Amino acid sequence: MPDAGSMEGHWKNENGLRMNEAIHALCQPLTTLQCRLEMATLVATLEGYREAVESGLAECRRMVNTVDAMREILHAALHESEERETETTENRQ
Repeated sequence: MPDAGSMEGHWKNENGLRMNEAIHALCQPLTTLQCRLEMATLVATLEGYREAVESGLAECRRMVNTVDAMREILHAALHESEERETETTENRQ
């Protein structure tokens, strides 16, 4: 059976990688949103603004989904941490 240190290291690496992927996924729509809004100011037409708002809203939905995924990762990490703490406490008794 792996020792507690190696289990914790695996846990941190796995959740760290998942969080890194989620942060990367969050940066993509943020960059797209910024670019679309900047382009709309250059075009300066009603149609350009409308397209920027529509694509901006789509990118915002992508960001909300990514933030939800990040919350799930953190929730799982906290749950695992609480379980390990409970096991450690029970093993000491």
